[in-house]
Formats: sequence, C-alpha cells, structure tokens
Amino acid sequence: MRPEEAVRQLEYTIDASIDEIGQRAAAGYRPTFERVAERADGSAVYDLAGELSQEVVDGSCPSPAEANAVAERVLDDWAYTDGGE
Repeated sequence: MRPEEAVRQLEYTIDASIDEIGQRAAAGYRPTFERVAERADGSAVYDLAGELSQEVVDGSCPSPAEANAVAERVLDDWAYTDGGE
C-alpha cells in the first residue's frame, strides 16, 4: 500500500466515524505514512493504516504524535518479522 492510499483510506474511515475535522486530521498523517514506507514496505503501511483505522472506529482520533507512536511500534514489529534480515 502506498502512503497516499493509506491516508485516503484513513480519511474514509474518519469520515464515516467522526466529523469533518477528522478528515483534516487524517491528512496530517501523510508524513508518518511516508516515513513508514521509506523504512519498511507496503505491508507496514497497511498495518499502520489498519491500527489507526481501528482507533477511529473505537471512537478516537489519534493526533499526529500518537500516529507516530503507532508507526514506531509497527516499524519495530516489521523489523522483527519481515524486514529484520
């Protein structure tokens, strides 16, 4: 999954779950998705989008700092499972 696709999917989730303010917040995640894509691969971007989407479905709208923390966890998991050769 490419970063821009992940952001778009997250925007759709936020739009369905919160209000218009959430859509603007989702665009703020783009640098986080791009960083994950640079350091890992599309599956890590997909995992990040899934985790952030689940938080939104659960009623939260993670801040960019919270999204970065989730991204670090995803990257750590990725390094141990997929990319840590």
